[in-house]
This record gives sequence, structure tokens and C-alpha cells, in this order.
Amino acid sequence: MAKNYPDYDILREQYEAGNISAVDFVLQQSEDIAEDYKRFCKDEGIDYNSHNAALAFMDFREELFEESIEY
Repeated sequence: MAKNYPDYDILREQYEAGNISAVDFVLQQSEDIAEDYKRFCKDEGIDYNSHNAALAFMDFREELFEESIEY
């Protein structure tokens, strides 16, 4: 059975308000993003429960997005 993920805007508001951690913010977006995050952490050799790992993943995704809109 598929997991129900919260609306992204609500999730972002919860993160920005400090109600959820960076790790929770990443893992609760979607199954695909959670899997990408875990793979990113494994590839980088970092703990996926780490606040800094979640921030690094968010930066990584932002860079990918920026690269995709440049071309």
C-alpha cells in the first residue's frame, strides 16, 4: 500500500517553522525522493539520519534543478 505524503507546501511550512527536522522534511516528500536521499547518503558515505546530510541533499537537489533550467 502506498504511503500518504503531505502536501509539499505544508511540509515546507512545517520545516521552516521548525516543527520538523531537515531529515523529516526530505523523507516525507515522496517515496522517490526518500529513496534518492538514502542512495545519496550511501554514495557519499554519510548517515541519512544526520541533519547535515539532509541539508547536503537539499543543496544537491537545488543544484540539479538550477542546472536543468539553465539549458
